Amino acid sequence: MSSVHAATTVAVWAAAWQAGCAPDDVLAAIDGAGHRAGVRAAGPEVAESTGLPGPGSPGAGSAALLPLLRDPAVTLLLPTAGDLRGLPVRGSIVVPALDAGAVVSLPSAGLALIPQDGFWRVYPCTGSHPAMGLREARTLLDQAVAAATATLVQLDVARESPAVHDRIRGLMLAEAVDFPPGTPRAASELLATVISLEAVLIAAGHHETGAVNSHQLAVVDDALRPLTMAVREGRRAAVAATVHAFTGTGVRTGF
Repeated sequence: MSSVHAATTVAVWAAAWQAGCAPDDVLAAIDGAGHRAGVRAAGPEVAESTGLPGPGSPGAGSAALLPLLRDPAVTLLLPTAGDLRGLPVRGSIVVPALDAGAVVSLPSAGLALIPQDGFWRVYPCTGSHPAMGLREARTLLDQAVAAATATLVQLDVARESPAVHDRIRGLMLAEAVDFPPGTPRAASELLATVISLEAVLIAAGHHETGAVNSHQLAVVDDALRPLTMAVREGRRAAVAATVHAFTGTGVRTGF
């Protein structure tokens, strides 16, 4: 399971925790997403403000996350090179956030969680980046899928084989998110679509298509880049809609 899967899980279950979900259920979901080594503050200032163990100290148990997850504005960030929205321009969080590719932002507390080396590390973070509404994200995703499909068909490089199919199916199963009861159906369905497309993109990223020369590979990469962005926005929209449903906060959901 990826760091993106872990961060997604923590974000949606944080909202459920605020809505009255049993702490044992929340912790079971968080632990089930991996990163069970513990919780640590990334620096002495965060350690002092949160009471968490700092660098070099044994990690606290995952239950130490629960007080932090009371932030009603919890947000999933998916930073990548060239897109650091929601993160401070400078700060200790930037490099680990890029390495992990996923951040659970707790803007009310000025903190953020990053799944890193088996731990949940807590960093200072004061930025914000509201997600799209569900309808807007779905439209963006549909348009990106249509454009990418048209390009691949035109190049005649779409390829399906048992090995690729099995790889995609395995990725989808590994990355499936255990949503809390009460999650809006539209949000869980959008995330299921996103996970399916991410698996396809990973397969394509390993050049498991029919592209046979550098020109075709470059065209495939260009065609899939907008889809990659749309997939990231779709995941963030699904999480934001879930947070809104449980806490009544956040951006429009656009059901």
